[in-house]
Amino acid sequence: MVGISVDSVESHRRFVEKAGGFPFPLASDPDLSVTRLYGVVGEDGKRSRRAVFVIGADGRVLHAQPWYQPGNVEQYLAVYRALGMQV
Repeated sequence: MVGISVDSVESHRRFVEKAGGFPFPLASDPDLSVTRLYGVVGEDGKRSRRAVFVIGADGRVLHAQPWYQPGNVEQYLAVYRALGMQV
């Protein structure tokens, strides 16, 4: 699991520190290259939408949810478990 946003690495570092840590890394996509590849550029063209993609070890997209709402985390954990992933 990796979290990706257009925010800077330094911004991610501060966010992780403030939150007390995460069990996964955060990556920075300042030029929106990954955001564009996955089709989740925000309406303003400057940010990424919240989205969830589950990518298998072979590189195939196993699950795509291009509009993620943080309150639905249990739904996504159920998907991960159904795919045999440990969460």
